[in-house]
Amino acid sequence: MQPHQLGSSENRVRLSSLTVVREWTWLVAPPIVMFILVAAVWEWAVAFYQIPPYILPSPGRIFESLVKDQGSILRHSGITLFEAVSGFLIGSFLGAVLGTAFAYSRLFAQSLLPYVIAANTIPVVAIAPIILIWFGHGIPSKIAVTAFLSFFPLALNMMKGLRSYDPIIMDVFHVSAASNWQRFIKMRLPSSLPYVFVGLKLNVTFSVIGAIIAEFVQADRGLGFVIMTAYRTLNMPRLWAAMLVSAAAGILFFALVALAERWIIPWHSSMRKAE
Repeated sequence: MQPHQLGSSENRVRLSSLTVVREWTWLVAPPIVMFILVAAVWEWAVAFYQIPPYILPSPGRIFESLVKDQGSILRHSGITLFEAVSGFLIGSFLGAVLGTAFAYSRLFAQSLLPYVIAANTIPVVAIAPIILIWFGHGIPSKIAVTAFLSFFPLALNMMKGLRSYDPIIMDVFHVSAASNWQRFIKMRLPSSLPYVFVGLKLNVTFSVIGAIIAEFVQADRGLGFVIMTAYRTLNMPRLWAAMLVSAAAGILFFALVALAERWIIPWHSSMRKAE
């Protein structure tokens, strides 16, 4: 390789690295700055208006409680995260299967979709006790509640995505005598991926909500248990600390799905930088 070619290659790598750093800075910096501003105003307002901690604790008290009880909160967080991830995976799988069936059979969709919608409109706090009776009071029941809450968005988006293909491309596959499997793998599934990731982003947030709500109903561990016990004892700093941990988990899960989206479908218009 010639020296000027080597230098050109190094420059491209350097520019690429700078671009990645710039993009990450643009994504991460604004939320961090906003968090600091809100925390500062919050801290000042609590001190200025002398708000009692049992009504609204200051960020300093919440952070102090988080540090003091970090072992307990992290242990309970691990249980809730396991329930959320397991329910997300199971619910997303069931939603993808059901959405695919809906896309390929309009009769099946017309027959079953109204009942799926009706089931989704039932409040989780109403369905959770029933699921607890069916699956018991352990972790499997919490996973079942989470899966129930997180399968619906992907089912609808999967159905919409698999039906949103270009008819011209479908004609090309038809002329090429492509099998149904080839049409699914090479044409319909790729075109549905933007819709699929919308459903996954909704599922991943609902999964955390579902796990915590299930723990509200009946649990002796998990973030939902921590929040309920803190509420009953008016330990508001501990309650807010548990809520912040659950919020951080939801943000982390959402960010992981968003990163997977950028890696899997970089060709989609939503992934391109606006010029």
